[in-house]
Amino acid sequence: MTNIHALVNTAGSLHPSSFISYALVPGHGTCTCGHCVCEKGWFGKLCQHPQKCNMTEEQSKSLCESADGTLCSGKGSCHCGKCICSAEEWYISGEFCDCDDRDCDKHDGLICTGNGICNCGNCECWDGWNGNACEIWLGTEYP
Repeated sequence: MTNIHALVNTAGSLHPSSFISYALVPGHGTCTCGHCVCEKGWFGKLCQHPQKCNMTEEQSKSLCESADGTLCSGKGSCHCGKCICSAEEWYISGEFCDCDDRDCDKHDGLICTGNGICNCGNCECWDGWNGNACEIWLGTEYP
């Protein structure tokens, strides 16, 4: 379990209650209300993927294949050697689209108790929350 201290976590997820405008960590776009507008030449949920690629398609795909030869676990596409998980399956994440972000611990029927986000089977708790399902409040004032 990891505590989150920023709007964007290491998996590239946005805090759902962030309703302010801010520049992205990679610096290729701006987000408002959880929606990102990318600069020219960039794309992705967080504008993290360049549109140009200096690899051949064969080189790119070789970096996206699993040991059994499946491209991006069959749940995404490969661009410039990186898997881009299907937007329709919002809960799929991971370097090879191999994580289901519904597989985290639950408390009171809620993934990560609603006090964090699921990242590849582990809850990443918002500040002040702890526990396998972010069910323990350790902050000074209860929200």
